[in-house]
Amino acid sequence: MSILKKLSASALALLMLVPTLAACSDGGDDTTDTSGAADSADTTTVVEETTEDPLADKIPADVKFDGYNFRLYGDGKDAKLFPTIYRAEETGETVNDAVYLRNKAVEERFGIKITHVQSGGDVYALYKEAITSVSAGDDFCDLVCGESLNQVYLQNGLVNLREIESLDFDRVWWLPAADSQTVNNKLYTVQSAISYNILSYARCIFMNTDLAKDNNITVPYDDVRAGTWVLDDWINMTKDFYKDVDGNGNRDATDIYGMIMCGNQYATAECFGIESVIMNEKGTALVDNVMTPEFQKYMEKTCAWLYGGNVGFQWQNKSGNGWNVLTQFQNGNMLTELNFMQNMVNLIAEYDFEYTILPVPKLDENQENYRAGSVGNNFGMPTTVKDTKRDGYIIEEMSRLGYQDVYPAYKDLALRGRYSTNQDCADMVDIFADSAWVSFAYMNFLGSNNPQNFYIDVWADRNATPEIASKYAAKKGEYEKVITQLNEYYWGK
Repeated sequence: MSILKKLSASALALLMLVPTLAACSDGGDDTTDTSGAADSADTTTVVEETTEDPLADKIPADVKFDGYNFRLYGDGKDAKLFPTIYRAEETGETVNDAVYLRNKAVEERFGIKITHVQSGGDVYALYKEAITSVSAGDDFCDLVCGESLNQVYLQNGLVNLREIESLDFDRVWWLPAADSQTVNNKLYTVQSAISYNILSYARCIFMNTDLAKDNNITVPYDDVRAGTWVLDDWINMTKDFYKDVDGNGNRDATDIYGMIMCGNQYATAECFGIESVIMNEKGTALVDNVMTPEFQKYMEKTCAWLYGGNVGFQWQNKSGNGWNVLTQFQNGNMLTELNFMQNMVNLIAEYDFEYTILPVPKLDENQENYRAGSVGNNFGMPTTVKDTKRDGYIIEEMSRLGYQDVYPAYKDLALRGRYSTNQDCADMVDIFADSAWVSFAYMNFLGSNNPQNFYIDVWADRNATPEIASKYAAKKGEYEKVITQLNEYYWGK
């Protein structure tokens, strides 16, 4: 069950309990007849049930930190992460203000100040600076916020969060990522509802429903609800969808396509249930899980779709020369667009057509649930923090209020409200939000050594019938080297 459904289920259980409690409060004759007569009174003792509020604040009320400056370290210009955890001021925009007010509430709760410490720039500069600061023993921040922070923790730069007694990983705001990223009871980098990043940078499909209606294409709402929306459906919908708008006989950026892809499509394989690094059957080591039947099927289907001469698909190495998937969808030149949610909603005000939001389909009928692959922008606590219990309390409360106040502002008020065109679209947002997921590999690897991105290497050959085995053989040693390094760190081998 997803964290969002858990919360709804708890609320429903509480409502269902109300009439039961009312019935139990009625007065009655408690005289007991011990004669064994058939009409003796029912002496069953009724015990009133209680349901704990899943969002209850369990931190002692007198916990205060006397003006402490709680510092978030990262690139403030990083749209993937920082706006989802820190906003400098109120602007009147719903989500911005929800983040700002959440942080103000935490400040008041503990008597602290939450501030942003600017890192040197991109993720690589962040790693270098964080490692340098830790090595020098500098108390430079309380949370390092970035991407794939294994570069930091593998040099003993991050605390094992599982050892911080003030963090309660049984609470709903820790998201599925907390358990899936824990190895040998060690957790160095994670996402929680301290940020809504897992939703804002999860993969989804935007569909131009005006184009669909004009071309007698059924929007797959019913299939999505039934759990039968699969990759073949998306391929068949898009592969022949093409219009030469200017009639010049050239497949250029002004034409209309079923789908266009520019550059790499990170965090896509996990949408189809593909996890490239998993625990072995004994639970004692991380292992390479790339060359599975599911991965083979994924490659065969997508390569035939993308590079098999289907007129409805257009691929470019990168944006440029008129090719930009965001603006082309915005201009009405695409039936469907695969992208991160946040990239698409940033342009919604410019759409002059009806659209809908869809979850990425399943690989096939054997995939149990939809998955919305999200990028691994997350946080860790540097080993130079002087009071991990204090910081744990602050993280816990930021996450709790993030789940209580910020998540609803983003999911319900923004995605289901402002950005949904109708009830069907809002229903799709619910399914998408319930399926957000970050793979272990994406949280713990970076760049070319990430086996979760092996499909991108296969796509780069642009072959309709790819030669996967030889390409994998060339990368296998690189993947195993990093996995071995991780195992040594987690297991002491």
